[in-house]
Amino acid sequence: MVQEISRQSGFTDGERSEITIAVDEALCNVIKHSYKGNPQGLITLTCICDDRGLEIVLRDQGEAFDPQCVEIGPPDEMRPGGRGMFLMRSTMDEVEFQRAGNTNLLKLRKHVKTAVR
Repeated sequence: MVQEISRQSGFTDGERSEITIAVDEALCNVIKHSYKGNPQGLITLTCICDDRGLEIVLRDQGEAFDPQCVEIGPPDEMRPGGRGMFLMRSTMDEVEFQRAGNTNLLKLRKHVKTAVR
């Protein structure tokens, strides 16, 4: 779904792959950290497209997340499973975390830079 929405938004093959990696990492982090692996945890994913690019918003009601507590080291020194934040921040133009009441919001934004041929 993310690949198709990214294609319709005007992203190149490489950019679509980057967006998909970021969303995959975000979803894995919610499942593993926010819901502690609980399969009953609900995740809502919303895509907002406009002429500037794509915004993907993930919402969950799991444990609160403080991105300030995550230390991101050099990629070659990262342990397996510790690359999620690095991948999201390196593949997307903007990564924003919010907590609204009992809901976590993660906004991933990618701006359209090139025209699809």
